[in-house]
Amino acid sequence: MLARLFIIFSILSFAATPSISQEMKDDMAGQSTKKTEDALKIKKTDLVIGNKKAPVTIVEYASMSCTHCAAFHNNTFDEINKKYIETGKVKFVFRDFPLDEPALRGAMMARCAGKESVENFLKFTKVMFSTQSNWAPKKNYLEILSNIGKLGGMKGEEFEACIADTKLENSILEGKFEAVNVLDVRSTPTFFINGIMHKGSRDLDYLSGVIDGLLGITDNSASEVKPAE
Repeated sequence: MLARLFIIFSILSFAATPSISQEMKDDMAGQSTKKTEDALKIKKTDLVIGNKKAPVTIVEYASMSCTHCAAFHNNTFDEINKKYIETGKVKFVFRDFPLDEPALRGAMMARCAGKESVENFLKFTKVMFSTQSNWAPKKNYLEILSNIGKLGGMKGEEFEACIADTKLENSILEGKFEAVNVLDVRSTPTFFINGIMHKGSRDLDYLSGVIDGLLGITDNSASEVKPAE
């Protein structure tokens, strides 16, 4: 009897649901595009590498414990930096997408170091990715991260204060939440190049092809690049 009532209720509920007009669908799609554009806009919390007026914008979502992210930063990033970022053609935005606790704490340490300068952030990030296997899978990863911090000039008490900074922690986790729910980021690394998603670790040839293609149709005098729809 209860099962029958449930079926009847389900049918009635379904029948009472109004159909969605094409106009409503278009409006929903427009709102989704607007949310995507807003999510990809440069934020105060972003670490932007390069000329902020560069015609091409790369936003990377990465996890400090991700081996594919490490491969990109160890093997490809320096070439992208030399060829495109330092020449003013690309601005690179690094965003954290921690996949686990070690990645979150590593991201926090790099962010604290980055408060001094972008160069300092890059220095810490490079060391953490190049030594990833030595700390990310270890149970005593915090101790190892603390030692990495000391080698980079971060005092023990500064490291402890950084790791305990709940405001910073929440900011990183909120950024990940937005990436999942608005941008549909599901794995790392994920790149958005002028608003278009490119999943997975990409080599220099692939990224150069995408960037060169955009530079061929992009006005180099543009002061702001909006994410592509």
